[in-house]
Amino acid sequence: MLDAEKALEFGADMLGYNFYPPSPRVIAAEQARQIIERLPMSAFNVALFVNESRERVLKVIAAGRLVYRGLQFHGEEDAAYCQGWNVKVIKAFRLKEKASLAAIDGFPADFYLLDSWSAGYGGSGSQFPWEWLEGVESGKLILSGGLRVENVAEAIRRIRPYGVDVCSGVEARPGVKDHGKLKEFISAAKAA
Repeated sequence: MLDAEKALEFGADMLGYNFYPPSPRVIAAEQARQIIERLPMSAFNVALFVNESRERVLKVIAAGRLVYRGLQFHGEEDAAYCQGWNVKVIKAFRLKEKASLAAIDGFPADFYLLDSWSAGYGGSGSQFPWEWLEGVESGKLILSGGLRVENVAEAIRRIRPYGVDVCSGVEARPGVKDHGKLKEFISAAKAA
């Protein structure tokens, strides 16, 4: 059974497909199409891009005849770039310090994914200090960065985000999910 199918079976609300070529988790549009075709139409599929041209984003989606309900932009995409898509936009912000949070003020996105800063673009497994989020409106926040089975419930109780995002915390190795960890993580998140 596919990782995506197992994630939905365990209760995941969104599924991400990484189209960032340097990532060990990158997937080709054709592979993503084959996965999505096996999923229920109700699946909330999110395509992830990093500093990609609008033309390539549209081309990747069209080439695979992919049905996405969301786009996640995980690079230095500006406000103008993040507007005008006909799906939900998740803009990722890599937090190097508490002052990094100022970037989300007034930024035109449906959700803000907050990740720890790393030299790359996500997947580091590092956690930023959650106290940075004290007093921040959490209704549009998706918390990421260093989440694991052991800390996801605490993160949800402390931050009360819209959602949580996990990758390396439930992997057997980069790009391959550990279904046991995935099930435990989703159960812990839903119970929090």
